[in-house]
Amino acid sequence: PTRREKPPSPARQQRERPWTERSMMAAAKALPSLVLVLLLAVASQEAAATITKRDFPPGFIFGTGSSAYQIEGAVAEDGRKPSIWDTFTHSGHSVDGATADVTADQYHKYKEDVKLLSDMGVDAYRFSIAWPRLIPDGRGAVNPKGLEYYNNLIDELLAHGIQPHVTIYHFDFPQGSSR
Repeated sequence: PTRREKPPSPARQQRERPWTERSMMAAAKALPSLVLVLLLAVASQEAAATITKRDFPPGFIFGTGSSAYQIEGAVAEDGRKPSIWDTFTHSGHSVDGATADVTADQYHKYKEDVKLLSDMGVDAYRFSIAWPRLIPDGRGAVNPKGLEYYNNLIDELLAHGIQPHVTIYHFDFPQGSSR
């Protein structure tokens, strides 16, 4: 004897519709929300364009910041030794095998970078210390070239009226200190 199949339930029919039809229905339901989000984004951009420094209280400090590992480069110059991040990224644990060997090259271009900060009108610049540049082995003598770099960077910031703010630790310890 043959077994007669029951017609599919309305819920099953809905589930078995082609993906394109289901996605079209979902998109149609979401369209009003999407339009609202886009309108809010445009309105926020217009409102942000009208905000100026005068809209903030006196003494408010506008600044920008960076991480030594992400901006300095020059990883094997003037006595700098590997950091824990150098070891980590060179072991293949970063996206696309990226390392910070060159980066934005602030080590060589700090004067240009500070000029850009000044042209932007920032009041402060927060940067971090690359300890493998300053104390390459993690303990012991200070690297004179590393100290010179940070002194020069701070002097350049001050010469342009930009307050230097230093982050003491930004996950950039010398590899030698972890042994």
